[in-house]
Amino acid sequence: MNVKSILAAVALVALSSPAFSQARWYAGVSVGQSDTDEALVRNRESTVVNASVVGSDFDSRDTAFKLFGGYRVLPWLAVELSYADLGRSTLTTNILTTGNPANAGSVILKRNISGFGADAVVTAPLGRHASMFGHVGAVQGRIEADATLTGAIVFTNGGGGDSDRHRAVVQSETLTRFGAGAEWMLDPRTGLRIEWERWLDVGKAFAIGGSGTTGEADMDVWMVGLAYRF
Repeated sequence: MNVKSILAAVALVALSSPAFSQARWYAGVSVGQSDTDEALVRNRESTVVNASVVGSDFDSRDTAFKLFGGYRVLPWLAVELSYADLGRSTLTTNILTTGNPANAGSVILKRNISGFGADAVVTAPLGRHASMFGHVGAVQGRIEADATLTGAIVFTNGGGGDSDRHRAVVQSETLTRFGAGAEWMLDPRTGLRIEWERWLDVGKAFAIGGSGTTGEADMDVWMVGLAYRF
């Protein structure tokens, strides 16, 4: 079953179930781990010209956290605002130039991702003390990308000097995200959350001769957190 089918099932159960909680406002914090898709590696390697890629080292995971707060418009529907920081990924692409003699070098890319988001959250009770939920929304993302070259390689559209060896880009863009999770009530006001979410097409894809690029890839996040109702 795909994610869309899961979210549709959650909504159907919610419409036919009694209210899980009468509290309308809630807030909380979640921590966990982010993971950047391998598409970032393929995107970076596809732009290498006049050289061959001999391998890439990809540290795709980092600590992530999210602060969130919401209001239940209906017993099964809430509007949730959040701030999330997905941490850093580091990609090192190792290159061998095709000249004579051939020279080795690397492109070291570091990306930091964060953003403010708004989501619609659909909740369905699972007995007296637990619930499942799905959410979909948008994030105003901030992508900070830093690329450094080593060895005998340069950017194809460099302007000379440091611009041939180093690039730093800060980009803002509106991203789509969706997710699902479950919550167990520890007491009448405090719930323990476990959730997963995906951020789609994070960043601007690399292109030969392109500028202002950060690389593009989906990102998954797994988190555990606490939500307090008031």
